[in-house]
Amino acid sequence: MSSVAERSGEVRPRPPRWPESMPVVASTEAAIGTIGHAAILEGRLPDLFHVCPTHTAIAFGLKGTSTIERRRGGRLSRFVGGPGGFTIIAAGEDNRFSMDRPLQTLNLIFDAGTLQVLADREWPPCGSTIAIASADHQTTPEIVTLGQQFASLLRSPRNGGRLYAETLWTQIAIQLLWNFSSLPRPQETWVERLPDVRLKRVIDYLDASVAEEISLGDLADLAGLSPNYFLNAFKKATGKTPHRFLTEKRVAKACDLLRNPQTSIVGVALAVGFSSQSHFTTVFGRFMKTTPAAYRAQVLGLGPEPTSMRGLDGESGPAQGFRS
Repeated sequence: MSSVAERSGEVRPRPPRWPESMPVVASTEAAIGTIGHAAILEGRLPDLFHVCPTHTAIAFGLKGTSTIERRRGGRLSRFVGGPGGFTIIAAGEDNRFSMDRPLQTLNLIFDAGTLQVLADREWPPCGSTIAIASADHQTTPEIVTLGQQFASLLRSPRNGGRLYAETLWTQIAIQLLWNFSSLPRPQETWVERLPDVRLKRVIDYLDASVAEEISLGDLADLAGLSPNYFLNAFKKATGKTPHRFLTEKRVAKACDLLRNPQTSIVGVALAVGFSSQSHFTTVFGRFMKTTPAAYRAQVLGLGPEPTSMRGLDGESGPAQGFRS
């Protein structure tokens, strides 16, 4: 029997490099084959450990408790991590974590192809890419129980375990789509587009807050909608998610600031809401196909003309909106 990941038609992401300070206790590769990337880790992250996953990650607390600090851009959150809770890290999101005590955690990576296959199979057509929202120390009982069962299977593999693991894996993915994705919840209906007055209110706020850390909940409150419903409505209206929309705004603003040779590149990065110059350089390169320093040299006449900005889907520049 093929797994959902295998049926997605996409190559699964490479195994992640787990932190050296948190050795692998058990993993899907070692225990039950290659259904997906998951590992039980035990230890303590170094202070301000950088995490920016290519794919959606979810971490379940299994043993021990620790005060955890999470920095996302200019936002700092602090919570107690441990058994009975889980944290979600959205794909492409820049994070830094610190913890004061060792923990044992179950960590699962869900690639976009797997989630999209499930969404296409279980939801009405939405015509856009699925987005999973980040969350700190959630305690949704159904998801916690599934995580505990998956961890138990990793620790003690048994005959028939692969099929059971695939079932648990799929159930966790479905729970993420139900509770933390841009898809509508069962009681919500699809919306054709966000009304113009609400859309303008949200975009004006994004324009004014390009240097700030903005949450999906903040934008949903402005629009007077639930986060899931708002995310779908915004994508219907703009063709892009709020995260992509804001990222393109930030890159466009950075291009303007880079024209001033008196502003350092790290200053530009901070002015448009990036937590570090390295993360700014990575994101800038995705859109502009060059580095901020090279772009500055080009626009100041010290190099060839800069290439036009292109989004990840090949559309031109940030003025046309954004998508995660």
